[in-house]
Formats: sequence, C-alpha cells, structure tokens
Amino acid sequence: MVVYDARFRSYFKAMNDNGKSTPVEPTTQDSSKIALPLSAVGLVVLTAACWGGNPVAAKYSLFSEETQLGLPPLTVSGIRFAMATVFMVVWCLLVKAPIGINRKQIIPSFVAGTLLFAQIATFTIGVHLTNSTHTTILINTFIIWVLIFEHFYTGNHRITRIQLFGCFLAAASALVTLILKSSNSDTPITDQASISGDLIIIFSALILAIKILYIKSCLTKIHSGTIILWHDFIGVLWFIPAALVFEFDQIAIEYVNHEVVGGLIYQGIMVGGLCFAIQTMLLKKYSATRISVFSFLTPLFGISAAAIFREDPLSPWIFVSLILVASGIYLVNRQQPQ
Repeated sequence: MVVYDARFRSYFKAMNDNGKSTPVEPTTQDSSKIALPLSAVGLVVLTAACWGGNPVAAKYSLFSEETQLGLPPLTVSGIRFAMATVFMVVWCLLVKAPIGINRKQIIPSFVAGTLLFAQIATFTIGVHLTNSTHTTILINTFIIWVLIFEHFYTGNHRITRIQLFGCFLAAASALVTLILKSSNSDTPITDQASISGDLIIIFSALILAIKILYIKSCLTKIHSGTIILWHDFIGVLWFIPAALVFEFDQIAIEYVNHEVVGGLIYQGIMVGGLCFAIQTMLLKKYSATRISVFSFLTPLFGISAAAIFREDPLSPWIFVSLILVASGIYLVNRQQPQ
C-alpha cells in the first residue's frame, strides 16, 4: 500500500490539462467522456500486442546462465532506448514535430527521461528475475494506479460505478491468467518465476502509471513526438553510466547472437519507439484510463507469444480471461450519457 502525503498529493493536483498548479477539477473538455473511435481502438490494440511480446523479447536479450548468451539488464535497456531515440528522430521528421526543445521544456523532458530510466530499469531487472508470463501480467497492473491517480489526483477522469466494475472485470482476467500460469508445472526451467522479480515488476508498474500521467500533463507544453524523443535520449544518458558502473565486466560480444540482437531490435524499435509514440499521440486527446484499460489485453498476447516462442503451454482458461477483459474494456470505454 502506498501512502500519499500532502506534498505528493499537491504534486498530482498540479498535473491537470491546463499545466498550472490548481486544485483538482475536470478539464474544460472532459476527455473521460470521449469514447475511442475504431481507428484509435485499432492502434491501442496494436500497442497492446507489441507490448505483449516485449517480455519474451527481453528474455531473449538478457543473459541466461543456461545458454551463456545475452546481456545484463541495464545494458539491454540502454541499447534498447538508443535505438528508440533514432526511431523517434525519424518519427519527428515524418510528423513534422520539433526535434529541439526550449528552456521551459528542459525540466519536463528531464523528469520524463528520469522516470523512464527508473521504470525500464526495474522492468528489465524484474524480467531477469521472474518469467515472461508473470511479467506481462503484472506490469499491466499499472492501469489500477492510473485509475486511482486520474480519479483522485488529476481530475481528468471521473470513474463511474459501471466503469469501476469494468476495471474489476479486466483485473480479474489478469488474476485468472496469473493463477492459471502459476499452477502450471510445464513452465520451462529457463522461465521460472520468483517473488522478488514479481514485486519489482509491480513497482515498475507503479512508476509506469506515474510516467504516463506526467507525460500527459506535459502535452500542453511540448509536442508528443518531441517529449518521447527527449525522454528516450535522457533515459539513455542515465543507462550508459549505470551500465558501465554496475555491469562493465558482464558485457562481452561473445555473449551476443542473432536471437539477442532480434530481441533488442524488437524492444527498441517496435516497443521503445513505435508503441511509445502511438500511445503518447493518443494521450493528447483521450483519457489515460480509457487507453490504459486496453493493457489488460497484453497478458493474452504475451501468453500467446510465450507459447509460440518459449513453448509455454496454452490452456482453455485463456478464453475465460479473454471474455473478462473484453467485457471490462467495453464497460470502461463505452460513451457516457451527456
């Protein structure tokens, strides 16, 4: 349980859409009442699918004692977001977003990049300590934190009872999946779960929720593509010295093969670049809660990826989870009466 003191609460009060330190109140255009159109739903589902494969890709790129292949966690994260930075330069040129930032945008970019470093570092370390299935489920508990912060602190989304019930259904789908996979004895020995790894992933989910809402609060002051470019770049500036200090003796080219490279490219280009860019673009118009609830699809994609690429067994219960998450998404995303 996280305890919020007055200073922490006032910080989130300042994160409403007008970019000023004001008491919590709904924004002029209530994004919580804007349902996602089909095109936006398609983009969100695409990002959920890509994020579902991210823990599996991370497992391939992280060092394994059994295969003696892979790189340490901070190094993987640094390479991943170096590639994402290059991708975002191209993205900004395509969408005609500014590449440079002014003085007023330095602090928001620095904070976003620091949050990225903290979230990705804990995520990658957690993946290293637990398995890809647990990771893809537990990282998506960030939607619960987004829901709490948007309702109680930012005032950008006032959750209704129906929407709350929808979130419970979606959360139940993740719980069903977690219990199902945890009780399965056929999980490969190279993909075993651990309590410490699971707890680190949950903490990473909390940081992810804070980062999403912080970036959303900055979109009135800086273009979505620009802030993602600079938050990637600043994250890399954190990862490089951290990797050199803590992992220098664990980095060697002989530990790298085509699977390690493939995992890095997937994490860097597809997830670190494309997914972050699409999500931030959508956050500019839609409620973070409406977008984030689709993250409960990610465990289903993640389990499928684990079954295909890591030979994890599938179960008929995954369809129960699918029904729960689909119902939850519908209840949260349906248009509210005017």
